[in-house]
Amino acid sequence: REVGDLIRNLLWQFAIIFLDFYFTRGFARDVQTEHQKMRSVISATERIASALSHFDLTEAESIICTSPLPPPLHAAFTDILDNLHIYRPYLPDALFVEFAPSKLSRSGTTAAPGSNSGRSAIVFTDIQGSTATWEACPEGMKEGLRVHNTVMRECISKHNGYEVKTIGDAFMVAFESSSDAVSFGLSVQEGLVSAVWPSALLALEHLALDSDGPWCGLRVRVGVHCGDVDVQLNTLTGRYDYFGGTVNKAARMEGVCVGGAVAVTPEA
Repeated sequence: REVGDLIRNLLWQFAIIFLDFYFTRGFARDVQTEHQKMRSVISATERIASALSHFDLTEAESIICTSPLPPPLHAAFTDILDNLHIYRPYLPDALFVEFAPSKLSRSGTTAAPGSNSGRSAIVFTDIQGSTATWEACPEGMKEGLRVHNTVMRECISKHNGYEVKTIGDAFMVAFESSSDAVSFGLSVQEGLVSAVWPSALLALEHLALDSDGPWCGLRVRVGVHCGDVDVQLNTLTGRYDYFGGTVNKAARMEGVCVGGAVAVTPEA
């Protein structure tokens, strides 16, 4: 219901912007320039709405960040995106459709590591204490999650990873080699330490600068394992998924890890 209310608010904001253009700017001296601005806003709005209608959150976020949207419209779309991220763990995976295997709306490589060799390095990440942080500081956590996702996807691209899926604030990523996977994990920890976090999050005791280490902001657990994998194309989402003991072991490594560390199996 909350998302529905936000969508209705978005439509009202768009109507206000349109009326503002028509009555106060439509008769300005440079009508052509104002008209072009309005066309750009309408085009961006249509693309964002299309992405959101298919629950393609990465694509929607990219358009919102790069489009010249008026502040009210930008704020409304951002609120919708924030709520979809929050409720993502409670929605069925089938809603989050991507249109073709070759489409790269997620970060990293388009090729699925291990699809030919049957071996891959699998990484799981998760934010330590995220539930408690959401409860203690929901507004700060919204912005913090965006910072976290940006760091994650920059590191995935840097180390040629394949973003398999996100589950809430957790990432599952595949790599061709263990060295790429471990390098990714270390880059993530370095990126999170140097990231600019909302002051509201840093005010929380468990996220403040650590007195006995360099950690600050959201702490992320990273688990790595390498081995045989069963790679299957999901025809509904157009993405590849990974199955087998290697996946399970990587997930267990993340589970026993602590925030700010990278846990690697001997086999990796």
